[in-house]
Amino acid sequence: MFLRTMVVLFVTLMATTAQAKELIENEHFEVVDTKATSEPEIIEYFSFYCIACYRFEPIAKELASTYPSAFKKSHTSGLSPKPGMGKKMTQAYALALMLGKEQAISESIFKQQFGQRQSIDTQEKIKDIFVQAGVSEKDFERGYNSFSVKARAKQMDKDARDKNITGTPTLIVNGKYKILINGFRDSDDLVGDLKLAIEQLIKQAP
Repeated sequence: MFLRTMVVLFVTLMATTAQAKELIENEHFEVVDTKATSEPEIIEYFSFYCIACYRFEPIAKELASTYPSAFKKSHTSGLSPKPGMGKKMTQAYALALMLGKEQAISESIFKQQFGQRQSIDTQEKIKDIFVQAGVSEKDFERGYNSFSVKARAKQMDKDARDKNITGTPTLIVNGKYKILINGFRDSDDLVGDLKLAIEQLIKQAP
């Protein structure tokens, strides 16, 4: 009984120590806005042309599983194999969201870009990805060129500019805190440490 009690106390102490890990401003995070969102929000700014984002996908999926209502992704148009393709890919992501096919489309694009090393550098190739995911050519053309999809893509670009997103992947918590992933480069448990950081920043806001 005594041993069992000591084990419980040790586990509790370790958990408390982990939760109490200090976040250092400008090392683990930086403030990018003066006001925080009213509800918990974690946004990953990413690009389908970013290999680091491709490698970050397992972590993104874990964060999405842990924070299903708070975690979102926003495509940025900065990276592009050809002029204008970044914006076209942002529009494609907006359409994928509208159709409820974000996961399938994202996995296909990343797989072709980096798994198969076949660059998606034309709108026709983007359409092929959607067709393979079960979207008809007619529905793709109509949705891709719709006002709502174009407006959503423009909003993503505006959000990235407003938050001064200069690299991907970037995590913004509650619209106010940018997590500096390089600050966790020596972590033995990156996913766990990022979750602890997110929890602390959510509690810290506003």
